[in-house]
Amino acid sequence: METDEEQVEKLKKWWQENGRSVVAGVIIGVGGLLGYRYWVDYQNQLAEQASQHFDDMVEALEASRNDKAITHAESLLTEYADTDYATLARLALARIHVEAGDFGKAGEQLQQVVGTVDNQPLGYLARKRLASVQLQMSNPDQALSTLSIDFPDEFSAGIEELKGDIYSEQGNIDEAGEAYRKALRATPGPVDRQFLQQKLDDLGLTG
Repeated sequence: METDEEQVEKLKKWWQENGRSVVAGVIIGVGGLLGYRYWVDYQNQLAEQASQHFDDMVEALEASRNDKAITHAESLLTEYADTDYATLARLALARIHVEAGDFGKAGEQLQQVVGTVDNQPLGYLARKRLASVQLQMSNPDQALSTLSIDFPDEFSAGIEELKGDIYSEQGNIDEAGEAYRKALRATPGPVDRQFLQQKLDDLGLTG
């Protein structure tokens, strides 16, 4: 069995050979933890800043201050591009462009959303709005193509009503009537059942 002196000498020798790497490992480990903590704090700070821009954007929209809304939306797109707030900013910009009658720019924003979050709730919403914009731009075939995916049941009434509008614009009365009927039968139902029924009646078809 080794004496205490021999064990101490071995420990000293081991420390001389390995002590520096052990200390470095500890420092690196602590540094990693500090770095992770900094990253978490930084992400939380970003989220708070993005949330404030979003709140300010919504407030500006509600006050019809589109210039300020655009400023906050552009900040979200440039500084927080990887967050859901950026997607919401594009939807807000699309709305502003539609109100201004600039359907081309509205379509560009909605295309970006579809390309980013397709097959997600905001992506489905963007597709529906994009098809509406395309219809406004007298591109009914393109609008139908945009809607040619499987939407969740929650979107059925609105999608079928929009398809009816597109078919009606094309002069395809029977297809329009069938789409309006599907919208009336959908669950959940249409937002304005009476108005939808009026569209069907205007085609000269029974409900």
